[in-house]
Amino acid sequence: MFFFYPHVPVADVTGEFGFDNLQEGYDYSIIPQKDQDYKNGVSTLDLILIQAYILGGNRLISPYQLIAADVNNSKSITTLDLIQLRKLILNIDIRLENNTSWRFVDADYRFPNPNNPWQGAFPEVKNINNLERSDYANFVAIKLGDVNGSATVEGRAATGAFAINTAEQA
Repeated sequence: MFFFYPHVPVADVTGEFGFDNLQEGYDYSIIPQKDQDYKNGVSTLDLILIQAYILGGNRLISPYQLIAADVNNSKSITTLDLIQLRKLILNIDIRLENNTSWRFVDADYRFPNPNNPWQGAFPEVKNINNLERSDYANFVAIKLGDVNGSATVEGRAATGAFAINTAEQA
């Protein structure tokens, strides 16, 4: 769910959102968020892939997979991530204790070290200063715990609450 208020975006079939009535020249921040359906895409295969990575027998090939494997948001991948993910799969826990179900990274961001995405703070917000008609924001959605990318995304229609945070304007 994306939060943009008071302007309600319009989504097309590709999932692209557009905002009507935003004034050019103003500053806007876009912060995508989704925190529901924690088990979506999470399976024992993800546990096996994470365990193999910890033991050095498997390499996760993208910084997004590494972020997905860090379910406890400790900025590393350890057996504590496996334990938390097992609890989720076994319905002992219904959510991730220190994380949301999805994370979003600005798609234009280039990780300084793709093998360690936490080396620098990756942007989960897009600030647009002096909005121009050609400005846009694009994010990579990461489902936590879903290392093999099997999560399903339900519908791309704009539903729920939307909010845009802006600085106070006269």
